[in-house]
Amino acid sequence: MSSTTTTRPATSTGATANRRRQARATATRTALLDAALVEFAAHGFEGASTRAIAERAGTHQPQINYHFDSKEALWRAAVDHLFARLDVTVRRHLDALPANNDRERLASEIRAFTRAVAELPELNRIMVQEATIDSDRLRWIVEQHTRPRFERLTATWRRLRRAGTVPDIDEVVLYYSLVGAASLAYVNAPEARLLSHDTMSKSFIDAHADALVILFLGSDR
Repeated sequence: MSSTTTTRPATSTGATANRRRQARATATRTALLDAALVEFAAHGFEGASTRAIAERAGTHQPQINYHFDSKEALWRAAVDHLFARLDVTVRRHLDALPANNDRERLASEIRAFTRAVAELPELNRIMVQEATIDSDRLRWIVEQHTRPRFERLTATWRRLRRAGTVPDIDEVVLYYSLVGAASLAYVNAPEARLLSHDTMSKSFIDAHADALVILFLGSDR
């Protein structure tokens, strides 16, 4: 009786090992980006320590040098990562039913944005760190991330103003009023807890989102 032994090609084993290495590298890079967001939000670009970022990510500083060319490259990648997370979170919170018009869509987007920034307090903290001084980093954020969102929101608001279906508020005033009103309760969550109110509870976030729709668009009930 003869027997045959089937062996897997070495290329299959090598491909599996390569996929595992790539998965580990991706996981490490994501951990570094998440850790960088926390450090940059808390300390700003200059004050953030790459050693602290590596420790927070559960890895070693040479991993930062492996994945990113410089601290500036890490910062830009972290900000890209943050806005990508914002977009994913906003989409997750958008109302399931399709909106029929600009007003309904904007109401849904205000609620979704409010819920998203509650989950991503680093967004406002990084913007506060960067937006008070004109710099190359600020100009990059504006062109890459905030200007497209600003232009989309203000274009929608101008259409609604022309139609007379919203209060007659300048679109730039609307933009900063909305962004500030949506984010402060979560950026200042530690203060709110000392005032005996948990702004991170679902009931507060839902009530806050509904209140902003009423404040800026009027009651839709």
